[in-house]
Amino acid sequence: MLTVRDIEEKLNQLAPKAAACDWDNPGLLVGRHEKEVSRIYVALDASQDVVSEAIETGCDLIVTHHPIIFRGIKAINDDSAMGLKLMDLIQNDIAVFSMHTNYDSCPGGMADIVCNTLGFKKAGIMEPTGFIPRDDENGADCGLKLHTPEPDTDINGETVDINQYGIGFIARLPHIMTCDELAKLVKERFHLPFITFYDAETPIRTIACCPGSGRSELKEVMSHHVDAFITGDMGHHEALDLREEGISLVDAGHYGLEHIFVEHIGDFLKDTFTDADIIKDSYRFPAQSF
Repeated sequence: MLTVRDIEEKLNQLAPKAAACDWDNPGLLVGRHEKEVSRIYVALDASQDVVSEAIETGCDLIVTHHPIIFRGIKAINDDSAMGLKLMDLIQNDIAVFSMHTNYDSCPGGMADIVCNTLGFKKAGIMEPTGFIPRDDENGADCGLKLHTPEPDTDINGETVDINQYGIGFIARLPHIMTCDELAKLVKERFHLPFITFYDAETPIRTIACCPGSGRSELKEVMSHHVDAFITGDMGHHEALDLREEGISLVDAGHYGLEHIFVEHIGDFLKDTFTDADIIKDSYRFPAQSF
């Protein structure tokens, strides 16, 4: 009998909960550890649409990247959308497990699959976390091993530690690009309906990338002296600051780079728990433009 706890243990081996940032809230956020599981729904966010589809398809567990509960909740009732969603989950006995910055930072996790999708060689980690895996954890000597990007030693002459934990990555492009060309590449590889970019009008040879929100990473980006920054959730002032420093910005939106979580974790669960049905959420780019 497969239980939520069995799946938790494997996902915590892949992306240890202790590797998450201290402000984060990953783990089992709704449901029972001993709940029997036969069908799993994988999504970036536990939106109401996702919860409704999980109920309709008879799922026992939802696995998401973004935590369904992030800040304190003082009441669970029908006065709010969050309250209604949590009640739906509890009444239908559906558990929710989230893996956020622990998955962002682990070897073969979010940063690495973004790097692979773009076809870049990884030259380093944008912001190392210092987390050291142990025992069978991903990255430990005898731990779980995932596909990581081919390392690039041309930038600093040092070999990239592919088992190091950290947020984002640094990469050298296969050839010099303009900001327009880089933005088109990101748009194409991640199947985005549109993309925003701020062009510093300098040739781009090296990039930093922080999937999701990179608004708090400006200091780290500038310290690496890269030519461009690929991320999401950037504001007007942050974009102007980067451009004035000679760094182009490609803003793919928060969903834009991270939606590949669904495919990657869906396949990981399918390969690991062969008796479980895995349902991958459909592509749901949330923003629109004219």
